[in-house]
Amino acid sequence: MLFVFIGLLLGTLLLNKLLFHYSSKNLSYDTKTDQKVYEIGEEIKVMPVIENRKYLSVPFLRVDEYYDPAFSVEVNSYSLFLLPFQRVKRTYTLKGKKRGVHYVEAVSLRIGDLLGFHHSFQERSLKIPVVILPEKRALKDVLTPYASLQGPVSVKRWIMEDPLMIRGIREYTGQESERYIHWPSSLKHDRLMVKQFDFTSEKSVLVFLNMESVKPFWKDQDVEAMEEALICARAVMEELTKEKVPFGFASNGYNQLGKKKGHFYPAGLSKENLQRYNELLGKMSYVIAMPFEESLKALTGNKQSFQSFVLITPHVLPDYVAPLKEFTRSFGKTVIISMGTENLKKLSASMDVYEGGMRNGTASSRAL
Repeated sequence: MLFVFIGLLLGTLLLNKLLFHYSSKNLSYDTKTDQKVYEIGEEIKVMPVIENRKYLSVPFLRVDEYYDPAFSVEVNSYSLFLLPFQRVKRTYTLKGKKRGVHYVEAVSLRIGDLLGFHHSFQERSLKIPVVILPEKRALKDVLTPYASLQGPVSVKRWIMEDPLMIRGIREYTGQESERYIHWPSSLKHDRLMVKQFDFTSEKSVLVFLNMESVKPFWKDQDVEAMEEALICARAVMEELTKEKVPFGFASNGYNQLGKKKGHFYPAGLSKENLQRYNELLGKMSYVIAMPFEESLKALTGNKQSFQSFVLITPHVLPDYVAPLKEFTRSFGKTVIISMGTENLKKLSASMDVYEGGMRNGTASSRAL
C-alpha cells in the first residue's frame, strides 16, 4: 500500500513538472479593440483571445493586462485553466477619459503548476493605439463674437457676401464700395462704418489650427487653451459639413508620418474627410512643425484656392498681429477664433474675431 501511495505521489509530481514544463509552449495571446477611434467616455470593448495549441493542459494562467492611465481601467486581471487546444475569448470594457492617442500597453502572463510549487512569467508589449477624439460640442456653445457688431455665429457668414442680406456693420477699411457706407452708424461711432452682409457657400474655407500657445512653444505651454482650440476646430468643421460648405484643413502641429512639415488637405466636402480630420485632432500632439508666422508664408501659394481663412488658435501672440494683417490683405475673408482675448484689439477691423473655449458661458482668457 505504501508503494502504491509513493508511486501515485511520484506520478503526480512527474505530471505536475511535465505540465509546467510545456505550459508556456504553443500558448498564444492576442487582443484587439472593436474600433480604432472613440469619443471621450464612449465604451471601448477590449477582446483578448488566449489559445492553448498543444495536447497538454495549462493548469494555471494568470493574465494581467495593462492600459494607459488615460483609460478608466489601468490593470485588468483574470485567471484561466486551459484544456488541450482550447481557445478562450473574452470581452472587457473601459472608457477613455481624455483626448489623445492612448495604448493598450502590455500583458503579463503568469504560468503556474497544479501544486503551486513553480511559476514563470512572460511580459509582452502590445502598444495597441486607441484614438480618443476632442470633446464634441455645438459651434454656438464654443464661440462668442468678440465685437457685438458681428452678430450671431454662422459659418455661412464666413464665405461670400450677399448684398441682399444685411446682418450688421463694421469699420470701413477702404476696400469696400462707398455705396455700402452706413452713414447713421458712421456718425454714431465717429468713423466710417459699412454694411456687413450675409454670405452664401459658393466657395471654400481653409480651417487652420495653430498649435503654438507660447514662444518658444515648449516653454510653459497653455495646454488647456490648446485642448479648447482642438474642440473648437472640431465644432467648426462639423458645422461646415452640416451646412455643406466645402473646406480644407491645415495645421502647424507636428506630422510624424508626413513627408512635409505640418498638415495640409485641400478643400472637399464629405463625411469621410470629416472623420479623417477628427481623427487627426485626436492624434494631435503639443509639438509644432513650425511657428505660426512661417505657416502663413507657406499658405501664400494656396490662397487662391480658398475664399475664406479661419484661424483657430490658443492665443493671438504679439508676433502674430503684423503677419496676420499682411496675410489678410491678400487672402480675403479672415476669421480669427482665439481661446484668449489678448491682442485681439490689435487685429484689423476687417477680420471677424471670436472668443473660443466656452465653458459654462465663460471664455478661457488666460493672459500671457
